Amino acid sequence: MISHKNILVLLIIFIVCLSGCSLKIPGLTKNDPEPEEPASGVNVIAVMPVQSPTADERTLQMLRVKLGEELRFKGYPQVATALIDSRLSALGQGNETEGKNTVTPGQVQELFGADGAMYCSFQEEIKSKHPFYTPVTVTVRCELRSAKSGEVVWSAQSQATSRSVDVVRSRLKMKSRGDLEEAMEKAVVKVLETLPYGPHLRG
Repeated sequence: MISHKNILVLLIIFIVCLSGCSLKIPGLTKNDPEPEEPASGVNVIAVMPVQSPTADERTLQMLRVKLGEELRFKGYPQVATALIDSRLSALGQGNETEGKNTVTPGQVQELFGADGAMYCSFQEEIKSKHPFYTPVTVTVRCELRSAKSGEVVWSAQSQATSRSVDVVRSRLKMKSRGDLEEAMEKAVVKVLETLPYGPHLRG
């Protein structure tokens, strides 16, 4: 007959074995998430002028501002766009388009003091086949290049659509401008969501 003392010993052994097994069960062990890898040492980003075959300058400037805001949210310090544009213009000797297109990642550190350059392209499509319905679709593509090596350390593309309905054509046209901005915001957030956090948030 098993004594009370033996029952107590067996109970203790059972509890110890149960504890040992639970530590090996996946999901019961606490694992800290792996830290996000920085974008190959890029800390300060120069957002270059956005290229587009379809959009006007006002739209491109608005997109550039939104890119800058989202980069700040991701923890990246940036070079002022006014400084970038003035030096690009000087580089092109008055030809702004030439300056935008000829600057290389290697010149970014020398001209702006940044260790990364972000190059983005933008395309918009406003379909107005229906008299009371105007969907606006935008596509944003960005790549981040190292100023040191010139290599692409990150790239992403995103598309977003916003829609308006109105029986008055003039109001619908005004709404389409707001839809463009809304779609742009969605695309920018989505395109930069995979970018690793910057130095201000790397902990």
